[in-house]
Amino acid sequence: MAVVLLIGAAALFWLLRPLVPASPVGSGAVPAGLEIVVPRGTSAAGVGLLLRDAGLDVEPRAFALTARISGQHTRLKAGVYLLKPGDSLWRVMRTISRGLALQEAVTFIEGWTFQQVLAALHAHPGVRRELSSDPLLAARELSNYLREQGVLLPHVEGWIFPDTYLFDRASTDRMLLARAVRLQIRVVEAAWQTRSARSTVSSAEELLTLASMVEKETQVEMDRPKVSAVFHNRLRIGMPLQSDPTVIYALGSGFDGNLRRADLKFKSPFNTYVARGLPPHPIANPGRAAILAAANPAVTKDLYFVAMGEGRSYFSRELSRHNHAVNYFQRRIGSPPPPQGSE
Repeated sequence: MAVVLLIGAAALFWLLRPLVPASPVGSGAVPAGLEIVVPRGTSAAGVGLLLRDAGLDVEPRAFALTARISGQHTRLKAGVYLLKPGDSLWRVMRTISRGLALQEAVTFIEGWTFQQVLAALHAHPGVRRELSSDPLLAARELSNYLREQGVLLPHVEGWIFPDTYLFDRASTDRMLLARAVRLQIRVVEAAWQTRSARSTVSSAEELLTLASMVEKETQVEMDRPKVSAVFHNRLRIGMPLQSDPTVIYALGSGFDGNLRRADLKFKSPFNTYVARGLPPHPIANPGRAAILAAANPAVTKDLYFVAMGEGRSYFSRELSRHNHAVNYFQRRIGSPPPPQGSE
């Protein structure tokens, strides 16, 4: 009995003794902790080996046996973990089995293109790259990855939900984008199911494309349904949408920040000055508010709008009123136009 108690006491001491040193060997500094990276699919013995390679007094086979006896060998999770000074072997094992990995955050802004989203991901030190840095190639790679998971999209532009995403350090760009795509699919499907009878789009894909234009045209909440209504009204009568952001998207890297009259004649299916109807696919990744506005346009017969400063837009039904507003707000010519809604 005494032998059994002695063995038990020794095992308990081994499990609970401080494993992570309070300072590096040969250093007087006190570290914030020790980071270890546990790749996906690592076995319990593999985790033990990682701990030993990090300089900790751990025998990999003993670690694996302890994990098996405690039932944690199948729960060890991939991630980047911060082991704090003084942590015992038991605490380290519990940290990894609970998946208490270091968290990072990345934000995708409403109206960003896929190229901008990809650049933000690849600039983040906590994201592991698996996609090409070339946006066109990366889009194809992401589409293939999504297809393997049963998500079929004709393209990825527009299908990334803008939000702030928390993730474990060393997560891959593909994993994060797949999360954002699944969220956007849910948002679009919900908006499509609750769309207004005034909507003129014929599919959820078209709804998302229209929403991307609304997103790029205005960031003001109260103006979004009105911008949406102008586009719906134009679609209804076969009038060109004439949206400047579609021209900018069509120009791509050729856009230098200054949109010229000659650019409006640029031949592209995305240029809604020369091509009627909606662009072939979204021109950006719209947020929830723009998607809801695209699905529920305001009740108005307006066909025109122009920026009038401070993010707001002036809406008109008649071309003459619109030209008056353009002269006043954009060219600083003439008198103020009549109050909106007075037509």
